[in-house]
Amino acid sequence: MVIPINNPFTFAAVTDRVFGVSLLTILGVVLLGGTLDVMEVDAAQYAGMSRDMLQRGDALKLFYRGQDHLDKPPLLFWLSALSFQLFGVCNFSYRLPSILFAFLGLYSTYRFTALYHGTATARLATILFGCSSAFFLMCNDVRCDTLLTGSVITAIWLGCTWLERGGIGWLIGAALAVAAGMLAKGPIGLVAPVLAIGGQVIATRKWRRLRDPQLLVALLVIGLALLPMCIGLYQQHGLHGLRFYFWEQSFGRVTGENRWKDDSTAFFFTHELLWQMLPWTLFVLAGLWTSILSIWKRNVLAEYASISGALLVFGAISLSQFKLPHYLFVITPLFAVLGATGIHAYVPRTLLRLHYLVVAVLALLVGFLTFIVFPTHRWPFLALLILASGLAGVALWREGARKATVQVSVIFMAAVGLVMNGYFYPNLLAYQANARAGQWAADRGLGPDQFFGMQISGTALDFYTGHPVRWISNAGEARSVIRPGVVIYTDSAHRAELIANGLVPKGETTLKNYPAQRLALPFLDPAERASVVTDRYLLSY
Repeated sequence: MVIPINNPFTFAAVTDRVFGVSLLTILGVVLLGGTLDVMEVDAAQYAGMSRDMLQRGDALKLFYRGQDHLDKPPLLFWLSALSFQLFGVCNFSYRLPSILFAFLGLYSTYRFTALYHGTATARLATILFGCSSAFFLMCNDVRCDTLLTGSVITAIWLGCTWLERGGIGWLIGAALAVAAGMLAKGPIGLVAPVLAIGGQVIATRKWRRLRDPQLLVALLVIGLALLPMCIGLYQQHGLHGLRFYFWEQSFGRVTGENRWKDDSTAFFFTHELLWQMLPWTLFVLAGLWTSILSIWKRNVLAEYASISGALLVFGAISLSQFKLPHYLFVITPLFAVLGATGIHAYVPRTLLRLHYLVVAVLALLVGFLTFIVFPTHRWPFLALLILASGLAGVALWREGARKATVQVSVIFMAAVGLVMNGYFYPNLLAYQANARAGQWAADRGLGPDQFFGMQISGTALDFYTGHPVRWISNAGEARSVIRPGVVIYTDSAHRAELIANGLVPKGETTLKNYPAQRLALPFLDPAERASVVTDRYLLSY
């Protein structure tokens, strides 16, 4: 049975209080996560490169461990280096620019949705995006995609506003947002907004906009914004650098010219969408289905940018020969818009019940992670989950299941986010031995000639040590650098090699190591954890 949104059992509109509290809750979860250690591999590498850029004082060229780096555009490094200069080198200052772009994405999601669907749906879309697994993750494990996501939805909002209302200011703003997206992740920063706005142009037949001379101004703005990066690419890598940026990095992943390849199928992002849009996944799927069905029946939609952008970009990245979950972040705001419009179109009773089941399972899963996986200092966070259950119960009692859906979902998702960022991740990242070793060396002021890695390296090791850690291959190389005050960081096998060759340390510190991004069931089971955790050693001479 389908219940239209205008009957007595509809969702209640998101009030000023609920909307404001939801935004503050999202902010609290994100700020708590901002203090976490950066994760290997990518985030820690980018943080280290940003610090090195600040130390070199050269923003046009990118280096990694002193070598030329040709992979990612420079915006993340520019902004993080600036943040390091203003606030010091730390976890939060690395994440701060990306967090600001993420909240710019929230604002732009609101403005884009309000442009076509009104304030009520705009508030709902903003909550669906901001209180989702994808949003919390993109603000924790900061890579280039957080900047890209904020830039793309901003470009779509400003571009659609120009499309509907005219005004050169809107178009210049859209051009700057496109340029930011391209400086963050490459041509996808242009392709994604064009596919979304192009869908709106085609569906509404606003062909005259494509002949508007103001578009030349937009192209000029984009070109000028990209010029510093292009100069740096040419100076450092020649014409190959420009070709790599404008073709190989993005389109080359479809044609096979890019060296990055994996064995993922074209359906890889299908299951990624399901968990990234939690707890709102069912509403997103309903909204997607509603829009597709309306187009099939040739019904008139309020806008077409969200459905065209979401589906066309989804299809494009699915054709890539190398896929990672965070590639989907770029269109999560559009899926949030589709979910919000789906809720305001219709919600079957069964879908509502299934949504509550998803929320309950998610809360129980986080309760399991808290109670079982790391059974120390857990009681405040278990109390938080109990408090969330109580608040949700009050909301259900006062409003009823249908009208309290948003409040209950936000309450539990906020509790999940706070538990993950305040409890689970800190316990998990305690096993990131490279970060622990780097922090240990930095606390003791060990420079490049005092701290070495023997058959061990890592992006977190370099970032937290404060410099690229020199590599030692064997005991013979170790003998040539060992002197009083030197520390060698290594694993069990190479520790044994050093001792067997008479290089016995005066003291040693043992660290437990497990790759945080490769969670598996044996690690989550405390009884089995020892079988997958390895030892790392800081050997002091």
